Amino acid sequence: MQNELITIQVFTFQPDLFLAKSFLESEGIECFVKDEMISQVLQFASALGGCKLQVREEDAEKAIQLLIEGGFATAEDYG
Repeated sequence: MQNELITIQVFTFQPDLFLAKSFLESEGIECFVKDEMISQVLQFASALGGCKLQVREEDAEKAIQLLIEGGFATAEDYG
């Protein structure tokens, strides 16, 4: 199915999430955030999985490569 959202990285801290999101969007990749509100309400949200950075399935490979090149992730994170 096209346009399915894929989680490409999970963040414990929202500032890190929004830096990576802004970086990807500046490269033309539309991003979505899942579980943002739960982490704002519950400080222990990382125990629930943290905030998830998602992209469309067809953009996932490029987005992951950009995160690695931009220093937001390492290849081992996706190994």
